[in-house]
Amino acid sequence: MDKIDDLHDRIEIANRLKEIRSAKGVSQEEMAEKMGIAHITYVKLENAGHNITTKNLKKISEILNVTTDLILFGRTGVDNINFEDYIQCAKLFGPDGFESFKESIELIQRLREVDQSAASDQRESMPV
Repeated sequence: MDKIDDLHDRIEIANRLKEIRSAKGVSQEEMAEKMGIAHITYVKLENAGHNITTKNLKKISEILNVTTDLILFGRTGVDNINFEDYIQCAKLFGPDGFESFKESIELIQRLREVDQSAASDQRESMPV
């Protein structure tokens, strides 16, 4: 059962990675180049053919300007964040800080919509 769970997790992470990269407007080729890996290796990451190493996860997070939580879990823990404090912190990083925050929130909303849509489709396809 653990191997099945691991495969399921790897597929979910790969799907989120693809969704985030696409939403950010970055091609697979650009990702591979920025990460310093072969294009086919990156494609395998998005197709769950390879596990994402910690090193690659950090690189992906930096390149796409998202948290590793968003890639791994599809959320950033925003339920536990005081948004006023977060906005003040984002402003400390200059104009890009606040834009990155807004971009992250929009991406989270799109991912939640995709998850809700997938869950709805799954419920509809279940036998009665």
